[in-house]
Parts: sequence; C-alpha cells; structure tokens
Amino acid sequence: MEELERMLELFPEKECPNINSAFRKLHANFMFRSERAMVSISGGADSDMMLDMIMALNPGKNYPKSEIHFVWFDTGIEYTATKQHLKHLEEKYGITIERRRAKTPVPIGCKTWGLPFLSKQVSQYISRLQAHGFKWENDPFEALYQRYPNCKAALRWWCNDFGPGSRLNIERCRLLKEFIIANPPEVPISDRCRKGAKKDVAHDFMREINATINLVGIRQAEGGARATAYNSCFTEPSSKSQAAQFRPLFYITDQDKALYCERRRVAHSDLYEKHGFRRTGCACCPFGGRFEQELQAADQLDPNLARAVRNIFGASYDYTRAYRQFKAQHDAAKKKDTNQLSIFKEDNDGQTSTD
Repeated sequence: MEELERMLELFPEKECPNINSAFRKLHANFMFRSERAMVSISGGADSDMMLDMIMALNPGKNYPKSEIHFVWFDTGIEYTATKQHLKHLEEKYGITIERRRAKTPVPIGCKTWGLPFLSKQVSQYISRLQAHGFKWENDPFEALYQRYPNCKAALRWWCNDFGPGSRLNIERCRLLKEFIIANPPEVPISDRCRKGAKKDVAHDFMREINATINLVGIRQAEGGARATAYNSCFTEPSSKSQAAQFRPLFYITDQDKALYCERRRVAHSDLYEKHGFRRTGCACCPFGGRFEQELQAADQLDPNLARAVRNIFGASYDYTRAYRQFKAQHDAAKKKDTNQLSIFKEDNDGQTSTD
C-alpha cells in the first residue's frame, strides 16, 4: 500500500521503531477490525497525532469497507480554542467530527456525586471512604477493616497495604494521609464527574453505531490512571455488545511525538501553541497539577468559563491549595529543625575541639 510504505520510509524502523510499529498496527486494525470504527477526538496533542496517522493512511482509498466515525464529547466546560481547533481539523483533513453533549455535564456531575480532587485514583478512594462514614482514623488496616468491612480496597489504600512502593498506596502522594487526618474533607469528593460527561455518552455512541473498534489516543508515557489501566495497546471486547479498544499511540514516547509532529507538521490548538498548555480537556480541571496556571490563562482566553469553573471547582481548588501549603510548611519546619541541629552540632564540635 503506497501510503503505508511512504510512512514507513518517513519513520524507518531503526530510527523510529515505536512510530513505525504504530503505523503497522494501525494498518492491521483497519484491515481486519474497522468495519465500524469509532475514533475519539479530544482536541489535544495526542489526539492530533492519532488523527494525522489515520489520515496519512488515506482510509477512504485504502480501507473502503471501513466506516470511520470521528467524535468529540462536550463535557460542558470546554475551551473555545478547543472548539475552534476541531473546525480546523475538519477543514484540514476533510472530515466531519460529530459533537456529542454530556449525559451529565460536569457542573451537574459535581453537584450530584462530588468534586474531583488531586487525581482520579485519590478521588475514587476518598469517595468510597466517605460513603462508609470513615472518620479518617490512623489505625492499622486490620482494626479499620473490622469497623468498615465494605470498603476493603479503599482501606488498603489508606493504610499503604498494597505492598512496598505500590502506586496504589496513599503514600505515593507525599503527606496526603497526614494532611487529611489534620484536615478532613468537608465536601463530597468523587471521580465520577468524568463518567457522566464522557464515559456514558461514549458507550451510548458505540452502541448507536454498533462499533467494532474504538480508537483512543492514550499513551503509556503520559502516566496517570488512564495509561496505567492498560499493559498493552489493545483490549479485546469483554462481550459481543462491546467494541475492541485500540490505542495506536500507547508506546509512543514524548520524543517520538515531538519528532512525528515536526516531520508531519502537525499543528496543535492555540492552547498549546500560544498559551503553553500541556493538556486540554475539561477547563481548569482540579486533576491537573497546573490548574493555577490554567485559571490565569482562562481569565484572558475565556473569562466567562473562568468564572464558571471557579464556581464549580472552588472548594476543590481551596482543598488542594491547603494540601500544598501543608507540605510547604512541613518542609520549612523540617529544614529549620535540620539547620538548628546543624548549628547545635557545630557548637558541640567546637566545644569538643576546645576541650
């Protein structure tokens, strides 16, 4: 196939093994799996690369039996720049990206289930503990499990019971347990805002088109709950009513992405190109470690959106700021104690040498 060969020459295996392999796998999945393909477009940088790879293979010509549905899910708090970028992608590639509104927009989801805090994993475990009336006790797992027998996994997280160094332990977030004990959450916390805004509507869309495969731009290198949930680029459907999921970019590194976008001249949305964003999606999401910078940018780009997210996520922002201040104060106190100990030691050393 002419287009595939051209891409394999542009990204030779010895120089670009991950990109070369991604193209081969993408071709194979379009050949044998894409009778009705759903391609999730987010407007982000990874999504841009995935879309460009798909269109580089000229699917209309080379996979005539493939029915490809490009879709974007509107969470209810999206940047204007993202919506403008979608129009640019449609014009550039001559495609239509279907827009689907959230079944439960993020603002309503936060009121219904609780606010996102720090990360999806942290929010999920805190939510489970809150649901069982947990008192944020600092007791051993065995004692807590007797008191709260119906939230074992969350208690294991709280007690660092998943084994030394496990990413599932609360200790992965430095001083978080100590902070929560000293400052128990006063509002419901949950990771479910994303479920009603994206997951549910995505599942409905897959059923609507009877999708045989779902292509998503998840990269292992990006980390986080999305990436660590998988250990390969492909997931078979668990039932006949579901679609397989293919992650073409799963093994693509940051260096691979930069090289690809340079050679293929892939331009990202203004959020990246002009305003230095590292991610897109729900505006100023508390799951993003840079939400303060995003809030400042949103004040300039989308003032109305900036006001909206402060109303929606305000309590979460405040709780995160308090956690950061807690860590800073701990570090300052530790440094002060270390300096005092050092001075005391020098005095003792000086006294000893005099004696």
